[in-house]
Amino acid sequence: MHRFFVTSQSIHEGKANVDGPVARQAARVLRLQTGDSVVLMDNSGCEYVVVLHGISPSRLEGEVVEERRGLGNPGVMLTLYQGVLKGDKFETVLQKGTEIGISTFVPVLCRRSIPRASKGWADGRHPRWQSILTEATEQSGRACIPTLKPLVSLKEALTEASGVRLMAWEKETEMGFRETLVDNMERVKAEGLSFLVGPEGGFDPEEVEEARDAGVVPVSLGQRILRGETAGLAMAAAVMYQMGEMGR
Repeated sequence: MHRFFVTSQSIHEGKANVDGPVARQAARVLRLQTGDSVVLMDNSGCEYVVVLHGISPSRLEGEVVEERRGLGNPGVMLTLYQGVLKGDKFETVLQKGTEIGISTFVPVLCRRSIPRASKGWADGRHPRWQSILTEATEQSGRACIPTLKPLVSLKEALTEASGVRLMAWEKETEMGFRETLVDNMERVKAEGLSFLVGPEGGFDPEEVEEARDAGVVPVSLGQRILRGETAGLAMAAAVMYQMGEMGR
């Protein structure tokens, strides 16, 4: 069944009435017919199976035949603080990270970030980024759209990051990601995990020292150096595997 996010007002007392882009997509692009079933989600964590009895490009009408909790919602809170990347690489991180199970994305301005973005740099991009998150959430079977926070400086990221806090750094030689994750698994389950990933070129040594001073633990991801758009996704996938979220 096709899945769509709608406003909470679209579902009331067992009835569904949906206006706007979702109705246009269902009628004109997907060409759904009366009697077809869809899954509607209101970003509350619930899913509503709806049988359609009225379809037009301006409005969908239907009856809720089943209400259930979304099974695709991750059981662990993962927050990715991602150093600003060139081009559309951050869009890839948003899409694939949503599929894997990241709960919150925070773009971070680092010393080696290209472009040298200002705080207003991300404002015009947020609508597109939010659309990417919504579409990836629908596709992946999640029932809650991940949170996308405004652009912050690394100093701000180090202050606001919570739970178990790790920084991916290719020059770290003592602390490995796997052993650090295993040693802190109970805290990750209870408090969540915040992980910081640098831009192209990674973090510079001064930034790593700032992280250490703030109580963030730099970790190695192994012998291979991962790209800025790859490291966070690899870390998220490893956490989901360790938590049993990728099949039991």
